Amino acid sequence: MRTFCWLVAVVLVVTTDSKGPGLKTRITDKALNYAADVALDILSKQITGLVIPDQHGSSGDVSYDLTGLKINGFGKPNSKISTKPNVGLTLTTTGSSLNVHGNFHYKYHGIIPISDSGSFDLRTSGISFAIEIRLGSDSTGHPTMSSFGCTCSVASADITFHGGTAWIYNLFSDLVADKLKDMIGGGNGILCQQLVHLINVNGMESLKNLPVTVEIAKLFLLDYRFITTPSFQPTFMESYHKGEVYWKPDPQEAPLPLPALLPSSDTSRMMYLWVSDFLFNSMSYNAFKYRQLQYNVTNKDLPGGVLNTTCSKLTCIGKFIPEIGKRFPNTTVMLYMKSTSMPNMTVQNGSTVVNAAGDIVFFAQQPGGKYTYFLTLSATMSSTILIMIQNETIRGKVLKLPIAVKVKDSKIGQLSPQVLDLVLKGVITLFVEPKLNELGSKGFPLPVIESVHFVDTQLTTAKDTLLIATNLKYAG
Repeated sequence: MRTFCWLVAVVLVVTTDSKGPGLKTRITDKALNYAADVALDILSKQITGLVIPDQHGSSGDVSYDLTGLKINGFGKPNSKISTKPNVGLTLTTTGSSLNVHGNFHYKYHGIIPISDSGSFDLRTSGISFAIEIRLGSDSTGHPTMSSFGCTCSVASADITFHGGTAWIYNLFSDLVADKLKDMIGGGNGILCQQLVHLINVNGMESLKNLPVTVEIAKLFLLDYRFITTPSFQPTFMESYHKGEVYWKPDPQEAPLPLPALLPSSDTSRMMYLWVSDFLFNSMSYNAFKYRQLQYNVTNKDLPGGVLNTTCSKLTCIGKFIPEIGKRFPNTTVMLYMKSTSMPNMTVQNGSTVVNAAGDIVFFAQQPGGKYTYFLTLSATMSSTILIMIQNETIRGKVLKLPIAVKVKDSKIGQLSPQVLDLVLKGVITLFVEPKLNELGSKGFPLPVIESVHFVDTQLTTAKDTLLIATNLKYAG
């Protein structure tokens, strides 16, 4: 029943919240019916080979026992799953068949007692059933799935006996066929029991394994909780999710505006996800607040001894800025890079831009492991990012990284713009851009359960919104 988990498990927990959604999903009837088709494949495998409890009964002077009952064939039905306003989903099927093989023993309690045994085959056809699937949450905040109102009917049943005296078997053949027909159909019959088990047990077991939050870099928690119950329309269902990143040691709301998501009426694909740039900015806010946007850059981060103060060729900072080589010969420079404000991501029509500002503080290493400060550069950046969807994860890559820099404080005199450009290009090319691309390649995992994959995916960037339209494939 894991496939049905898509219907709730784009996912994670149902609560109430004062803010709007940072992420919204739409599951269309195409996905619902695909999920139903896969689920019925699973149901077919579970039913075939199923053992039915022994049955005992009597008709007039004849008593009988039916043992070793086993389902040896199940014809997959035609199915349709639809939304039901204020309830959830309704699964209906028609045209199924089911075959049962078993053994019988009868005894005739007449003037002359007669008993015999043998085997039989029961063939049923015209089976239809319907069941409602309700979606909700439990007290721990995990999503729930439950069945309600299963009905099942069997249009016809035919039984064939093997062995013994056929004429005496016919005395109770209709009775046996009707009894087995009732066992298969009805609200408490075999098919409804299996379907209820598939939803209430298999489905719930899958939902239990869904995380409420996703850990990022061991320091952040990506939260995909529902902020309200799902809504159901004639051709789709929608769910509204938290879509926020918290600081793991102290999860608190980010005091940021949450913009409205892009409206869309499209239902041509199976699934749609609206992701607000609030999700990315909430992580940026916490990364800045808890001082994660700072780094000491040394020679181990840059190849070729770029931060050496002395070198034979024009390949080190001591040659770019001769005053450094004179003041601090035969040593290395450390760059302390830190953000001075929260980086802000803005999704616009056709582009994604990250604006940031920071300081680059220069220190020269001294004997004994001490460092001497000598320069601070102030930098602003407006980076254009390419957003991609790969393996159900939002990933990013830097396209443009223009940085404007000026001297904020200097203990080594005036620096020319040309020198600053040389230093800056080296730091950007060798460190800043690779670090940003490394972060972007890790990305944000989207809320899709295991074994469900995106196919034929399209990404649209609009005001404050990433809109992902995709079909789905179950590979379980």
